[in-house]
Amino acid sequence: AALRGVPLRDESRYALSDRGTFVCLVGDEEVPGAALNDDFCDCSDGSDEPGTSACADLQRTFHCENKGFRPSSLPSSLVMDGICDCCDGSDEYGSPGLCANSCAEAGSALLEDQ
Repeated sequence: AALRGVPLRDESRYALSDRGTFVCLVGDEEVPGAALNDDFCDCSDGSDEPGTSACADLQRTFHCENKGFRPSSLPSSLVMDGICDCCDGSDEYGSPGLCANSCAEAGSALLEDQ
């Protein structure tokens, strides 16, 4: 399964060690695998929270997959703020039904404009 907030090209950097731990992306800190996206900054660089706004003060980014349109990134401070910033609604994952997936529509409109 994809890790929320992480571009596909970076997912391998989030693979857990044989001990089930995550090695923070900067430095040599190691945290339990359950600490990934648990809405609490465990790594000093905030890398354990790619899909939450917990480390927004560290200027982290959230990746929107936006299938049917184009991927995008936004400041993690916009995750779970009640506003649908990703056309797939992935930034508001905790509020089912809040965001309609408008990516296919946006992709079609983009093609029509070209």
